Amino acid sequence: MHTINDISFNPDFSLVSIATNNGNKIFNCEPFGELYSSSETQLRRTLSNSIDDVSEVAVKADHSTDEKCPTKLLKMLFSTSLTIIVPEANDCRSLKVVNLKQGLKIVELEFESSVVDVKLNRKRLLIALHNGELHIYDLSCIKLLSVLRLSPNVDTFVGDLSIDDKSWLCIPISAIKDDNMFSKPRRDSNVSMHLTENDTQGTHYLDEYIELTPKVKQSNSVFESPNITLRDIQEDSEGWLMVYDTMNLTPVSIFKAHDSSISKIAMSQKGNKIASASVKGTIVRVFDFATAEDGKVSLTSVKNLRRGHNVAKINSLCFNHDETILGCGSESNTIHFFNLIKGDAINEKGGDEHAQESDDHPNSFSDYDDQSDTDTRRSSSEELNESLASLLVSKTVNTSTQEQEALKSKKSWFSKTKSKFIHNPYTTSFLNKIPYRDYLDNLIWEPPRRSFAYIRLPEHAWTSSSNTNHNKVAIGFNGGLILIASYQSGKFYHYQQPKQHTGHRLAGKDSGDDKDKREECQLLGQYDMLQGV
Repeated sequence: MHTINDISFNPDFSLVSIATNNGNKIFNCEPFGELYSSSETQLRRTLSNSIDDVSEVAVKADHSTDEKCPTKLLKMLFSTSLTIIVPEANDCRSLKVVNLKQGLKIVELEFESSVVDVKLNRKRLLIALHNGELHIYDLSCIKLLSVLRLSPNVDTFVGDLSIDDKSWLCIPISAIKDDNMFSKPRRDSNVSMHLTENDTQGTHYLDEYIELTPKVKQSNSVFESPNITLRDIQEDSEGWLMVYDTMNLTPVSIFKAHDSSISKIAMSQKGNKIASASVKGTIVRVFDFATAEDGKVSLTSVKNLRRGHNVAKINSLCFNHDETILGCGSESNTIHFFNLIKGDAINEKGGDEHAQESDDHPNSFSDYDDQSDTDTRRSSSEELNESLASLLVSKTVNTSTQEQEALKSKKSWFSKTKSKFIHNPYTTSFLNKIPYRDYLDNLIWEPPRRSFAYIRLPEHAWTSSSNTNHNKVAIGFNGGLILIASYQSGKFYHYQQPKQHTGHRLAGKDSGDDKDKREECQLLGQYDMLQGV
């Protein structure tokens, strides 16, 4: 029986690889076809010729047909021949960087702990170990630059590396065990980057990196004063995230994404968007970042995406190439697709259409309830207060006159539509109880969006939650195609991407027939990736 350990797309979704307890394969996505298989004697012997002694090759040649190549991970760099392979041998403690086309092993690394996950782009190679260490390498010369000490990885590494040359890494703050990563590095002629002696001593303050909201400051008095430490943030919540620059080995931004611990993180192709999901899995949030001319990075907007109302573990998040669609797979066996195009859910002339809908349906606020990531249920007003305040992007409550004018110029959805429904008896009484109503005009915020399309795979859904790959899929995009690879069956699917509809239905209207409005993607073809493995 095959055990699928890993299924991965290369960054441009042109190739997909599968690693099992019997071997590994690489396929072309469109048209679908096998490009490499570890079971092919000629390819394996070619690779062996560059690795082993000639006498060893001669001994292996007679038994190569029956020999298996159990593989934990196989990762690819775009459409190049550079491939990262983690064999299951030696308790997954070794990693090979190989050139499959030339049959050349570039380097083999050995670690004290098992390799859990690998992330790479053209500049950086990140290796996450079971003991929590995250090794950062310069991919051009396979040189170790830094080791981040995080919490031990039980099943999988929670974090992601951007594909672009900025090489941003996003990880949960709760996983950080050593705050030396917040020290200021300096450049040296002999060592690319290292820390001064004074930087490695004492307490590190994180104020310059933190995106604070009034809600966070009012809920925890620690954030009202300067000199915020790593421990202060970790004691507040497990839902904080950090963006880390692996090129310069320094933090970029720290912000609160959820209340509960983070279960999945994905970065967009250009590195400007980060999607995150908590262990609750009902709401996925997408955070947009902008970089000013002076290099200052700021969080500019937040989108709420409603996956569903039932708790489910999200095991796959993936942006398409132009950052307009987010795919979301979960153990519920339904794959959702969300539209991220800015302004589609907003009437740019003032939001009249959507405002009229709010007047007609006083309960339109129902979709804003239960956006908290905590396990206990609270009143709807508490949930709304938390959600609105959590999405407020503002460093301080008392802003300068110039900043206030800039904020007023950014017409939020609320400022465009409040005049239409503020006199409604239900909404008036409701909004009067919101302690953060003074900040509503500063929100760079949209109502929660529902998916515009979905997929239910034509295979039996697993019900055992004990399996770490429970209904897990890998998601990719290729032109108008949606690519799905199933960990459960080893099948590879081509689906037609539906047209994205504009209007308020993408804004998250939770009406009774909303499910019927979402379009099911059409299956175009399916293929078996396990055949011959």
